[in-house]
Amino acid sequence: IKTPQAALLSNHEVLLHLRQEEAEYTGTDATGRTRKKPSGLNHMLRDGLAYLQTPDYTTSTLATTHPDRPMTLYRGPNSLFRVLAPKYRLNKAEYLQMYNLRPTTQVMLELVIEEAGARFTEDELHDILSIIQHVFDEEEASIPAGVEHEHMDKIQNKLLGANKKKRKIKR
Repeated sequence: IKTPQAALLSNHEVLLHLRQEEAEYTGTDATGRTRKKPSGLNHMLRDGLAYLQTPDYTTSTLATTHPDRPMTLYRGPNSLFRVLAPKYRLNKAEYLQMYNLRPTTQVMLELVIEEAGARFTEDELHDILSIIQHVFDEEEASIPAGVEHEHMDKIQNKLLGANKKKRKIKR
């Protein structure tokens, strides 16, 4: 983490960072040296790793299938963003929640998407849910090495939650 709060991190990226911090203090990283952890860091690492590595938690499968690199949320041809952005207007937080929580039912999806009933029809919500399940099934099955660094054409203004049209105010 180079610049705090510069971007949103997925739960998998947080898990990888916590594992790296743990390895740095326990000596399991490349240096081989051990250091005493500050008590606050010790509690945070213990609780964070315990939460993110529980079997009930969905990211545990991510950590076992691709332990060294986060799976793609915005990058790569089969990313969640690349598949949903041309059809549906969602914001960054919604993409991140879909990625972290991996909704499997329409109720879960409606909890993730703000004002889902007003923004989308029931058929569109079913379509979004099927796309999400398809992307995650494909994504977890096989991710080629280096897909995070693959250059993709930019999708214009699809992460913006609202219109950019300026409204004229009558005075």
